[in-house]
Amino acid sequence: MTRGKKVAVVMSRLRRCIALDEPWLVALRAILRRIASDEATLVVAAGTAGAEFVRQGATRLGISCESITVPTDAVDADPNLPLRDRLVIGAAEVVYVLTLRAEGNIHQLLRERLQQPHRPVILVDQANLQAESARKDLCERGAETWQPTAGQGVPFARLDDRGTDPLPGSTSARNPVSLLAPLPRDDNWTFLTHTTRGCPGPWPDESFDAYANGLLESRPEADHSPLQALRRIVTQRRLIASGRTIRGGHQVISFTACPLERLPSLHRFRPHRVRWDFEPYGLCLRRDWLLSRGARPVFYGNEASWNDLPEADRPFFQLAVGDSGIDWSVEQEWRHLGHVDLTDVTPDDVLLFVPHFQAAKELAAATTWPITLCPVVAEPEPKSDQ
Repeated sequence: MTRGKKVAVVMSRLRRCIALDEPWLVALRAILRRIASDEATLVVAAGTAGAEFVRQGATRLGISCESITVPTDAVDADPNLPLRDRLVIGAAEVVYVLTLRAEGNIHQLLRERLQQPHRPVILVDQANLQAESARKDLCERGAETWQPTAGQGVPFARLDDRGTDPLPGSTSARNPVSLLAPLPRDDNWTFLTHTTRGCPGPWPDESFDAYANGLLESRPEADHSPLQALRRIVTQRRLIASGRTIRGGHQVISFTACPLERLPSLHRFRPHRVRWDFEPYGLCLRRDWLLSRGARPVFYGNEASWNDLPEADRPFFQLAVGDSGIDWSVEQEWRHLGHVDLTDVTPDDVLLFVPHFQAAKELAAATTWPITLCPVVAEPEPKSDQ
């Protein structure tokens, strides 16, 4: 029992894009309910894996939290292990373990903890959480296990009485996906293409609390996959500009003039951005329609070109070859300065694309815009230290 004690919930690093059915989310809901029933106090520290979700869940259940702050002048005996994780594990009387990578930082710190007497470590006993070798190692060193009931891991109750899908227009439209639009050929390509990708963390216009609550409640709109990003665009009828990777921070929407049939040739994993470029989800807008709204082709150049450009042209500048040696000109990029309002776009001016029929079927429930299937090239997932 942990009644009245200080407890910590630890886990290895999480994936950037979190799915609704993540095993650790189920386990987190279960363990938080147990901590609440035991009237224990949670020890948390900003920057540790999953800390924001732990704190938000604790707030939902009225669990008392104690924050650990890492002193600016603190020196750790082992600089290879994060001090904030060490402090949290050291301050807790009981440590619950969700996800666990073998030989990772958390595994090493838990080994150290189990060398001390009366320092319980409890592994949440649920499938697909801990690496088997790490789990076996810790249990042999004295770690305990706890298996939650099915009811403890169910989604939290909703904070409001909205339906399961609050996006406007998402349940009224229907599209006959048996009549998918044909893929336009290269020699008849009159569009510019914007691709969507999964959104790690909150949407651009969403608070973190709303995002975390959506995951804890398992709301459909908390799915931030590339398909749901596209669905959000068509239901909100707006492309939201971003300046995150644009020199000067100019808020733009990027497009490519590359025909959809050749889009897979641009599909690359960018290690410096930890993401794929040009995923097979997105929308094509008629080039003339975008031109009438101020879209322009990007000007590719060098540092001297940038210095010579007037301020009004700088949002449309891109280095031809970046520091990483990548030739960006192959993207044939166009940009639109600011958000793109899609409220008056006609079915003749837009074409949605997804990689397979099931995705088309789901998207068709949200729009009457035409949908086609984008050709894809199967590639192995990049190795990750998540």
